[in-house]
Amino acid sequence: MRRTLFVLMLVSVLLSSCGGLKKMKSSSDDVRYQANPSPVETMDDKVVVKFVGQIPEKYFDKGCAVFIQPVFTWDGGSIPMEPMTLKGEKVEGDGTIINYSKGGRFTYTDMIDFKPGMETGRVTLTPIGYKASRTNEDARFMDDILHDNNGVEFATVTLSDGVNNTSSWVDIKGNISISPINYNKSQGIVETADIYFLNGTSDLDWNFEMNRIYDAQNSVQNLKRIMLEQGLPKQIAITGWASPEGEETNNVGVSKNRADIATAQLNKILDEVLTIMAKRAKVKPQDVEYYKYQQLKKLIITTRAAGEDWVHFVVMVEGSEIQDKHAIINIVETQQNLLKREQMIRNLAETYDELKNEIFPNLRRAQIALYYSEARKTDAELAKLASLKPEKLSFDELMYAAYINYNYDTKLKYYKWATENHSQEWGAWNNAGAVAFYLDSIDEAERYLNVARDLNPHNPDVLNNTGLLCLAKKDYALAKYYFEEAKRQGSTDADANIPILNLKQGNYTEAQKSLKGNSCTYNLAFAQLMNDETGTAIRTLDCCLDQNADVKYLRAVAYARLGDKANCLKNLKASIDDKYEYKHKAAVDTEFKEYWNDEEFKLIIKLW
Repeated sequence: MRRTLFVLMLVSVLLSSCGGLKKMKSSSDDVRYQANPSPVETMDDKVVVKFVGQIPEKYFDKGCAVFIQPVFTWDGGSIPMEPMTLKGEKVEGDGTIINYSKGGRFTYTDMIDFKPGMETGRVTLTPIGYKASRTNEDARFMDDILHDNNGVEFATVTLSDGVNNTSSWVDIKGNISISPINYNKSQGIVETADIYFLNGTSDLDWNFEMNRIYDAQNSVQNLKRIMLEQGLPKQIAITGWASPEGEETNNVGVSKNRADIATAQLNKILDEVLTIMAKRAKVKPQDVEYYKYQQLKKLIITTRAAGEDWVHFVVMVEGSEIQDKHAIINIVETQQNLLKREQMIRNLAETYDELKNEIFPNLRRAQIALYYSEARKTDAELAKLASLKPEKLSFDELMYAAYINYNYDTKLKYYKWATENHSQEWGAWNNAGAVAFYLDSIDEAERYLNVARDLNPHNPDVLNNTGLLCLAKKDYALAKYYFEEAKRQGSTDADANIPILNLKQGNYTEAQKSLKGNSCTYNLAFAQLMNDETGTAIRTLDCCLDQNADVKYLRAVAYARLGDKANCLKNLKASIDDKYEYKHKAAVDTEFKEYWNDEEFKLIIKLW
């Protein structure tokens, strides 16, 4: 009788056990899962999966456990994530206890490395329930529970469809530090005289305001006194320039005409000087013209129409009090499309009166320069020699040739040649490393900066560039050390780079505070957007000096978050127009998920 009773009790327990799991499986839809955020997002190049589970009351059997393991699946494969276990009140071992009568709440967080192509990935979850007195603490995968614990699969849940990768759009270029250029263009020049012109003209007017301010007429006449006192120089260089807010084709012609005006003035002065010199030399009247001819044969006179004076523009902006001068200089140095660069500078002149009223007028000029010792090479000559015969240039000349070149690939070529032939000059290694970093050649940048740091370990430029290198390699602790040390040594670039650390690590509030002094910058707008200050971010993007593809794309994202389809698609189209490959990003960017089936959106992605 006792044996029969025991068997009946055992059967009853087994039946109730099966009933508990069956009930949990059949009611698994009552369990609520909420990804936060949804879709999941990346942070520092990792997909962060975070969700909350809500278990209803009288659901979770006291003698059962549930094995939970999210799986990230994309076209490139699938990755099982870190598992967790929920357990009933009577189950021992590791796991989160869920009360039968009250239900319960649990949270889950894990991350995996993000790879290109994961934007369309999905995070799914198939809970595995099993009856146990103790949880299976050795189980790492769902198959372990199915095989070892006779697990039962519950309904599959989709936690996230797609991955938001907006966090990766931090601008980590930062402010690279170029070592000072020691080349002195004015060495060997005894005297210069500048003649200034009205915008777009080459008419000589000594009463023009700029000519009166700088006493240009007397400066030109002073050349006559110099030559009468010291004799004829070895070389005279005449250069005509234009300010960069006009069209390049017009500016070349204008600068040529200005150089011609200066040449005419020089010819008058030379004729007067040689006439007096002939008289001093007691040359017979009938031989004066021949004497002049012989003297002029010994004199080298060069005339150049230099077009837009970008070099002097950068120098003057650097020395100005314009708040956003570094951003203006960055436009000149990075915008390779000359027409776009000119348009951006014209737009800036409407915002910054100092550009229009002080800097531009100083650039509309022609210069006469007298060389009594070895004459310096022109910018054009330096560029030509740097490309064809760099061995003909001194270290300072080569560094200057790199500095004035606005193509970063060419800059790197010159700096690399300098490291190979002037290996003890830390500046060559530093500048090569900085430019290589700017061009995303991280390994190459590291090689150059390691040498620069060996040669000059406490230099603020080297320290700042090393900080950027560490930032790119995600060694944030070391990046912070180098930035702070560079700042202590006087680097203003490092001070501007420190907030990027916070942006990369998701400390958007702290980053926004640090970036307030850098108004109208992309990274400030990025921080505002990530802090859900979407309208403020749009206003910041609107006032960015360089309205490049990244600015337009981020503005499209901001408008998408506001549900403003017209402005979203307008900016997206403009961004793709500037950078064609962005159409591939937009096609899988969950920021535009609401528009993926929109015909206008699909047309932009297809055509642009």
